[in-house]
This record gives sequence, C-alpha cells and structure tokens, in this order.
Amino acid sequence: MKVMGSAILFFEAIVLGLSIPISIVIYQTPKSLTLWATFLLMLLCILAIGGVRHDRRTAIATGVLVQVVIIFAGIWVRPLNFPGILFLLVWWLAVVLSKRVDEAKIAQAETLKKTL
Repeated sequence: MKVMGSAILFFEAIVLGLSIPISIVIYQTPKSLTLWATFLLMLLCILAIGGVRHDRRTAIATGVLVQVVIIFAGIWVRPLNFPGILFLLVWWLAVVLSKRVDEAKIAQAETLKKTL
C-alpha cells in the first residue's frame, strides 16, 4: 500500500494541476479561487504521501480523507469533481489489490516454511 498509495497521490497532484486551465477557461471559475483551491489540494496530496508511509490502516484513512476533501472542493471548483471521483475509485482498487498481494505474500511465506 505504501508504494501504490504514494504513486496515486503523486499522480493525483499532477492531474489537479492540469485541471487549472479547464476550470478557468471552460468553466470560467474565478482565477484566484481556482488557483488557491487547486494549489492547496496539490499540497494536501503531497503532504498525504507521508501519511501513506505508515501502517495500512493509516494509509487507507489518509487516502480516503484526501479524496473526500477533493470531492468536497468540487462544489466550488467543478472540474475537481471528476479527478476526485476517479481517484477515489483508483484508491479503492489499490486497497483491494494491496490486500490480495499481502495475502499472497503470507501464503507464499507459509509454503516456503513448509518446504524447508
């Protein structure tokens, strides 16, 4: 979960930055609101990478909290809704897949112990 969660949050920060022109040009959201909201959310994603480096439970809670904050910010800056929902689904997939990987590692370790 550590590596996958960090990568997801890093790429989410990039996607949020790329949503700035869409917010300003297409949705005509005020420039100052768009810039402040997006830069703060990008900073939140980068800081949350540190929270993902802890145990599994903290990593999941940190990621979900970041996704909820981004979706909530989508109330004021509408183009943030799509990345927020998209990365929430990606986060859920990462949680499911990391659980399977952990279970497979445990099963492999047990099999290795039996053969030795």
